[in-house]
Amino acid sequence: MEHLIAISMYLQTHITGVLLAIAASYVVGFLWHGPLFGAQWMAWNNITPPRKEDMKFFMMLPGLSANFVLVFIQSAVLGRAFQILLLPNITYAFIIATILWLPFTGLTIVNSYAWLGKPVKLMVLDAAYYLVSLWVIAAVLYATL
Repeated sequence: MEHLIAISMYLQTHITGVLLAIAASYVVGFLWHGPLFGAQWMAWNNITPPRKEDMKFFMMLPGLSANFVLVFIQSAVLGRAFQILLLPNITYAFIIATILWLPFTGLTIVNSYAWLGKPVKLMVLDAAYYLVSLWVIAAVLYATL
C-alpha cells in the first residue's frame, strides 16, 4: 500500500512530466504506425487500409484510450522508480527501461506471437515499437524529474 501512496505522491508533483511522456508516446505511435512502418505493419497483419473517406476518429478511440491508460501507469511507475534510484544520467534511465521492457513486454510479445504463428518480422517490429516508446517515455520522465 505504501508504494501506491508513493506513486500517487509522485503523480501529484510530476503530472506535467507524465502527460508529456504520454504525448511523446503518441507521437512515436503515430510515426511508427504511419509514415515509418505503417504500410509494412498493415501488410504483415493482413489489414486492408481503409479509404480516407471511411476513416473516422471515433474508430480509434478504444485503442487510444487503452494506450492512454497503459502509458499513464507505465509513466507513473517508471517515474517513481527513477525518483527512488536517483539516476546519475539519462543512460541509466534507458537501461532501467530496457530491463523492465525485456521480461514484461519483449518476451511476452515473443511468446504470444510464437503461439499465434505470426511472422518473426512482425514480432520484431511490434517489440521494437514498445521498446522505442518506453525509451521515449524514460527520456521525458528523466528530463522532468
